[in-house]
Amino acid sequence: MKTPQQYIESLKDGRVVYCNGERVKDVTTHPILKICRDWVAMDYVLQSDSRYQDLLMEKDEDGELVSFALMPQKSREDLLRLREVVKLWARVCFGKPPGAKFVAKDGLNAVTVVSQKIDKKYGTQYAENVEAYRKHLQKNDLAFAMGLTDVKGDRSLRPSQQKRHQDYYVRIVEERKDGIIVRGAKTHISQAPLCNEILIAPCRAMREDDKAYAVSFAVPANTPGITMISAEPEVHEYGNLFDHPIAGSVYINDATIIFEDVFVPKERIFLKGEWDFAGQVAYMFANFHRLSAETYKAMELELFTGAALLMAEYNGVEKAPHIREKLTWLVMYTEAVEVIGRSACEHCISEPDSDLVYPNPMYANICKFYFADNWHQATKYIQDIAGGIAVTAPSGKDFMNPETHDLLDKYLGGREGVPTEHRLRMAKLIRDLTSSYEDVLTIHAEGSLEAQKLSIYSLADFDRYKAAAKRAARIQDGVKDNLFRQLPEFPPKGL
Repeated sequence: MKTPQQYIESLKDGRVVYCNGERVKDVTTHPILKICRDWVAMDYVLQSDSRYQDLLMEKDEDGELVSFALMPQKSREDLLRLREVVKLWARVCFGKPPGAKFVAKDGLNAVTVVSQKIDKKYGTQYAENVEAYRKHLQKNDLAFAMGLTDVKGDRSLRPSQQKRHQDYYVRIVEERKDGIIVRGAKTHISQAPLCNEILIAPCRAMREDDKAYAVSFAVPANTPGITMISAEPEVHEYGNLFDHPIAGSVYINDATIIFEDVFVPKERIFLKGEWDFAGQVAYMFANFHRLSAETYKAMELELFTGAALLMAEYNGVEKAPHIREKLTWLVMYTEAVEVIGRSACEHCISEPDSDLVYPNPMYANICKFYFADNWHQATKYIQDIAGGIAVTAPSGKDFMNPETHDLLDKYLGGREGVPTEHRLRMAKLIRDLTSSYEDVLTIHAEGSLEAQKLSIYSLADFDRYKAAAKRAARIQDGVKDNLFRQLPEFPPKGL
């Protein structure tokens, strides 16, 4: 197991990273990237804590402790335990799990499942490569990022049909005996500049003309030819936790990663031109990652609902009927996300010809859609409860300034017995929780609303629904149904 300090030292490897218009000499000391560094390092802080090792760590076949998040999921119990891991991560880090293994573990699970299918059809050795890579991650306790989303260019065109250039999706530009050369760009890649490795997979289904884009592999973050450009940070001051309690603690750094003729050795390749499996990798990643998403969102909603309730109390309005109605809605929203997300594990799917399982995709997609589709309503409610102070409050520097502190303490107070500082801190928390970044992140992270709807529609058991309706309407059309045709006649005859 790495210590947090060993993790930080491992990032000093000459990687090419830009942030706020400048090349970063050392990502571990950069005034903004340190926020992401500290956040990712919490993975190592927690697993070094004896209170959590039974949950977070597992012995491998050599008897060594490795991260449970890096183990393949083989049972309902494994999925439920992984969910508890994510819940712990999220509760500790204010609703945002530290990124050392959070996203990419789902990509690793996806290529684990699909590589076996590819090998079976084509006689490849991708599953062996995946397991060797898994062992590498485990033995070195590495932080790794998942590069799924391509920059895409013209969304109306397929990867091979792009007009301006052919590199809007990561593709193979040359094949060698010892590996491949790739070019292209991935974007929205969370915490990549602060990870050791990058796992790449296609973000969509491909056709035969797109086979050069059907590629999955893993490379170290400092591989020659890789340039990472950090997402614009929400905050520009390290350590200001009064004004930015969330954003000052969590910088997800959804970077753009550019591959300019990057060499990938053959043992690091998990898909190479088998275009008919590209969509399966993306789909399987979504199955795992939507479970991760709804798990951390349930924890974030605990925080969200608590902030709404406290602000109502601080403002002295918690008993007003319209406030109680909003708080009741927030409680239902929070608990529904929790229980639907858990059900995806409880009703997991077994992968044929394998000892692997994955979350129930119908329930996982419903849960992701439910929390994302209702997020803006929740934001509206908490902002209404908080009032305008959530965006107009003076800065913490003004509140702590001896020249202005007493004035602000007097005039920005709320309910008797509640310190003005508490009210201001809660207002700042609500501003962070309901920022435009959070709104966009909730809608698009782990798959867009439209992606969930497409999945739900394709998975729906429409025959069962129709059979139920036809039985009630007494329609006999000769269509056989194993469930409803076995039911006794109702109303019963002869009574």
